[in-house]
Amino acid sequence: MTPPLSALQNRIISRLKNAKSLRYSDMQPAGVPNDLYNYHLQFLVKKGYLNKHDDGYSLSPLGVKLVADYNPATDDSGSANLFKVNVLTVVSRLNKGKLEILSQIRKSNPSYGKIGVMGGVVRKGESLEDAASRKLKVETGLDATFRIVGIQRRTMYIKNELFSDVIFPIAYTDECDGELIVDSEYGHNMWVGIDEAIKNESLEFDSIKKLPDIFRAVKAGTILKMPFFYEEDTQSGEVI
Repeated sequence: MTPPLSALQNRIISRLKNAKSLRYSDMQPAGVPNDLYNYHLQFLVKKGYLNKHDDGYSLSPLGVKLVADYNPATDDSGSANLFKVNVLTVVSRLNKGKLEILSQIRKSNPSYGKIGVMGGVVRKGESLEDAASRKLKVETGLDATFRIVGIQRRTMYIKNELFSDVIFPIAYTDECDGELIVDSEYGHNMWVGIDEAIKNESLEFDSIKKLPDIFRAVKAGTILKMPFFYEEDTQSGEVI
């Protein structure tokens, strides 16, 4: 079993969650002496969490797995195997007769650079609807009230090794208020046409298989008549 990383090592790795790569100085946590920082940075490179290249450092596949799931399920970890619960926010609007879906080009790993709806972790004691409203506000600046239309569990394997196991409640609204934040630390936010949104979410790997069906129901005007669902999906690939 791989020993748990220290608090400082996790702080260093977390700097790369929202970046493709960073220079040495950009990754150094404030207040940490250079020699201590360098020791732990090189430890992470040696253990295979980070890749070092000419212009800085980036997450290795092992590092990407770490930021995707801070509590990976292992048989010998001595701790309970817990699911991560990430609520997804599906927001539609009719703009000049054109049906659109609010989407984001992500700036965080493990799906850096991919386009899709936004979402995030549900906090303890928080309702799914409130979590959706909170995440939408934080990432886009918009206010909305959501309805949960279904749940999908996605289990992902990379090279036949368990990468992540996440439960995704899917929240929907067609009404929102406020001014859209186009760029934030989370990603680049934009409205895309419904057919483009379907295409963006129709990937064989690292996707939520039910989302295209939800978008088609939005397009058909039947989303609020859609039966509540729970589905499980297992995906396998070589790289994230």
